[in-house]
Amino acid sequence: MIKMTIVSFLCLEVKIVPKVSHEYVKEKKKSILEAAIGVCKVKPLYDISMRDIIKASGVSQGGIYRYYSDLDEILIEVINQVNVNADYKHIIDEITDTSNSPTKTIIKLFNFLGEYMKENVSTVGKIQFELTILFANNPDREKKILSSIYENESGQYFMQQIFHSIDKGISSGCFQLEISIEDLSTFIMTSIDGIVRDVVLQKCYGVFSNDQVQFDEIRLMNTLCKSVLLLLGSKEGED
Repeated sequence: MIKMTIVSFLCLEVKIVPKVSHEYVKEKKKSILEAAIGVCKVKPLYDISMRDIIKASGVSQGGIYRYYSDLDEILIEVINQVNVNADYKHIIDEITDTSNSPTKTIIKLFNFLGEYMKENVSTVGKIQFELTILFANNPDREKKILSSIYENESGQYFMQQIFHSIDKGISSGCFQLEISIEDLSTFIMTSIDGIVRDVVLQKCYGVFSNDQVQFDEIRLMNTLCKSVLLLLGSKEGED
């Protein structure tokens, strides 16, 4: 009788435990994700551990695994959140729709990219840079993470619109290309990659901090734009 009473009591206890609502789980995961993004801002992505996120979120070690199966699942959500915030195709469309010449379109696109980089270097720039290091040293994790992240095509779309404007300028006689279109494409992409890399290294890691030069994303993109226009046989401000 006593044994049955204890069993009955335990069963009753299980029944009255409140169920965790979907909204509660959503808010808890959001809180953990925000903590993880904060960790990513101050620590290299490839050096982050689950313990770092547990400490930042205030969730216990046992508790965090109720919401995420492992560290990579959290990082995937961080990267996807950053990619959503980094979607700027609508801004590119606004620039191309309102510019009245290929030259002005190219100038405005490079100006926008410089401003965007300046605002997002500590998040988008840093995480994208560190992903390349993480993947280089962990090919298994690369496969797992890449299969689950949402691809952000804003950078590709930016290049498409740059070259659409170039083609338009060539067709109208506004541009006289000094080099092959393939060489120009390589020059632009490698220059942007180099600017992003060096700005991230300086502003996020303190590299080049002993040098006199302080990298400014807007000025660097402005210089790149002028170089591109010179290679197109155009001058800044021409229609």
